Amino acid sequence: MKLAPVLLTLAIVTLLGGCNSYVHSARSSSGGQRIVSLAPSVTETLFALGAGDAVVGVSQYCDYPPSVRQLPRVGSFITPNIEAIAALRPTLVVGLATASDLREIRALRAMGIATLMVDDGSVAAIERSIMAIGDHIGRAGRAHELVRALRAQVEAVQLRLRDQPRRSVLMVVGHQPMVAVGRGTFLDELLTLADAANIAAASDQAWPRLSVEYIIASRPEVILDGQMGTDPSTPGSFWSKYPTIPAVQNHRVLGYPDDPTLHPGPRIGITLDQLARLIHPAAFSAGNTPERAP
Repeated sequence: MKLAPVLLTLAIVTLLGGCNSYVHSARSSSGGQRIVSLAPSVTETLFALGAGDAVVGVSQYCDYPPSVRQLPRVGSFITPNIEAIAALRPTLVVGLATASDLREIRALRAMGIATLMVDDGSVAAIERSIMAIGDHIGRAGRAHELVRALRAQVEAVQLRLRDQPRRSVLMVVGHQPMVAVGRGTFLDELLTLADAANIAAASDQAWPRLSVEYIIASRPEVILDGQMGTDPSTPGSFWSKYPTIPAVQNHRVLGYPDDPTLHPGPRIGITLDQLARLIHPAAFSAGNTPERAP
């Protein structure tokens, strides 16, 4: 199985453990900034805050918005290239808190380069990272707006789902071996917000390897299959071999796009909406327009 780059980053973050935001510098001014991002979620946040023109370098996994593909690459959050970063003369390097004690990050600080380390492992952590980045680069107002918009997206989805039955769900990210979204990931949290019971949450692993026997016994009502990496089978042809699974019986085996589904960051409200529509299509039908409680 070949995991998508963003998912690989997520898996490494989970293995290293979650952290809070860490700042190593005085607060930067809003003008004349040259920012290097070491993670896709950071890059997306910077552009969402309107600071894209200040971004001079990104990680090898950054691909959104599309314009970042033209920017210089400086390694990843876990293997930053010091020489490449220093050559860009950054006023600020933003990465993930799980890498805050890396030798490379310490070296950047020793060179006098300001660093800001944030966490993107949960919805709350993503909101905090948006606020921390916005505050640090002089865009606190825009950060507040972005967080409010994200929360409004979550509220709108949950309003749609308030009368829906909870569905048991399996979210697959690869077949060889069978890897699923597990407990403690931002995707597991989004499944919960989408009124789903994640059958893989019974494992204590963030990305558990599940046996087909376990999946059959768990009887998921919906299977979300991303067909990650080089997996040769389509969801339908693979799962049709297991007709006793309710999701297969009821034609509720569905694919999902890597982007933005597997990307933590300011677009998680969009991801939540997409997951909820797959799990509870009736809640989003044309004739079902919920009214807010008075």
